[in-house]
Amino acid sequence: MARPSNSFDSVSMTIAVTPQIKMYLEDLTLDGTYGSSPAEAARLLIAQAIEAKFKDGLLTRRKFIVQDGEVVALPLPA
Repeated sequence: MARPSNSFDSVSMTIAVTPQIKMYLEDLTLDGTYGSSPAEAARLLIAQAIEAKFKDGLLTRRKFIVQDGEVVALPLPA
């Protein structure tokens, strides 16, 4: 499955998972649906979880701009 284009650069994060979680992430990559690496599968799962929080009303979707080379979140409506 092709990854949608992103208008912002990516930033790297390091997370620690148990060996079992890593194996499950590897399992998700076997057919390519969740990318080709455990890291890609984790990124996709995190994105899906955040989308679910928007739908559940637990997060508010923000608007972002690039200002002086930095990503800046616009203020949330009151």
